[in-house]
Amino acid sequence: MALITLNKLALPTGTIIQTVNDSDTANTVVSSTTYADTGLTASITPSSTSNKILIIISQDFQLETTTSTDAIMGGFKLLRDSTTLYTGSDDGNSFGVRIFQQGVNNSRGMNNVWNYTFFDTPSSTSSITYKTQCRTYNTNSRFRLNNQINGISKSFITLQEIQG
Repeated sequence: MALITLNKLALPTGTIIQTVNDSDTANTVVSSTTYADTGLTASITPSSTSNKILIIISQDFQLETTTSTDAIMGGFKLLRDSTTLYTGSDDGNSFGVRIFQQGVNNSRGMNNVWNYTFFDTPSSTSSITYKTQCRTYNTNSRFRLNNQINGISKSFITLQEIQG
């Protein structure tokens, strides 16, 4: 049987060259008003500086508040190494994730999933790490990431290198 080697430079634009998947099942609580790592991360090494990276995120979360008078708000951020690719608005009005639920102490929002897709042009052939971060709008709110309901909550990140 002969071994066939593909020349990646001869592949048509838009061809998927490699796919990297990772997941996170850690039940993490974030109550910081500054962005903190969620634990969802994956790395990829592009084969050409002209290639693109498609990032697909499915982040499991629940927002809670410890008071009966606060809206429950928080935001997510996507980073390539230390470069911010996406961040929710920090003005409190369109904060990225907002659940308004008043009148019940220790109220919890419903379990949710932040689904996000981003097409990146990193112009690199070095290893690149993509990760998510989150923050709350005020100190009375907190994120529960991968809130284990029946032990099945999980967040995913998929990276696909696309021929440029």
